[in-house]
Amino acid sequence: MPDVEVVAVCDLIPERAAATAQKWSIPKSYTLMREMFAAEKIDAVFCLVEPGSMFYVAMLALQHGYPVFCEKPPGITSCQADALARRSDSLGKPVMVGFNRRFIPVVREAKRHLAAAKSITQVEGCFYKYGSGDRFDLGGLTAFASDTIHAVDLLRYLSGAKTARKTALLAQALDCPMENQWNGIMEFDNGVHGIIKANYLSGGRVHQFQVHGIGMAAFIDLGFGEGRAQADILTHSGAVSYSLASSGQASEMVTHLDGKQLAGSSEFHKYYGYYFEDRHFIDCLKSGQTPECCIQDARESLRLVEQLLANRL
Repeated sequence: MPDVEVVAVCDLIPERAAATAQKWSIPKSYTLMREMFAAEKIDAVFCLVEPGSMFYVAMLALQHGYPVFCEKPPGITSCQADALARRSDSLGKPVMVGFNRRFIPVVREAKRHLAAAKSITQVEGCFYKYGSGDRFDLGGLTAFASDTIHAVDLLRYLSGAKTARKTALLAQALDCPMENQWNGIMEFDNGVHGIIKANYLSGGRVHQFQVHGIGMAAFIDLGFGEGRAQADILTHSGAVSYSLASSGQASEMVTHLDGKQLAGSSEFHKYYGYYFEDRHFIDCLKSGQTPECCIQDARESLRLVEQLLANRL
């Protein structure tokens, strides 16, 4: 981004701070945030730390008067996220949370197509991986709260809802001391129904979503082994058929969306939304607008995760 300059990097480990600065040609490196804030002229701070430390790093940056971009989740409890939101409001400094799936070009284009539907009725998402759920102990959160929250947030975003009226969750620990499989349902405040499925001891990474509206549906593929970004929009018009065998195919149109084409790039950081969320944050700072994924909205996804976990069956 030619209009952005990274002036300093901070890490508690001096060698890592220096190595990062050298790798990306960043002029200065620090081990203490307060020293960096005192020495540098800064317009905004990116907080890219593990969940257990996020609240303290983001709050310190806010207290020094800086707009903040922080990784997800925005704290390890909704209480921490609420505190960040209150401080953001009182200081008039925005905090944006890195739910990058919202900024994946193919997701946004699919959502634009779905605006033509009479109404959205159902959303469904999955996040499957193969790994060890207990690695998230290091971040102070379960995998569901730390990682699956990406899918939960995107379901809320695609549904157009703010909160959920009702939730229920089945969870279990498979060959692991921590839960690593979850199946949940939600009734959002706008009447849309949601389904979330996650399994971190599956055959590999699968990350897919469905959005159903009256006469229209979107099937969004964000990964099947590899990182994908594509979608198919299915639209009904005309003849109805409930059975291919008895009456043949209904009158339906399929529109394919190529995420790399929409992003104008085959680079992962662009077609998977990371570039565009950063660009959005920078543009909002320059224009004075509130970021789309501000802390006041993003905290609702953390609250929804807590609600699901509290309503285990």
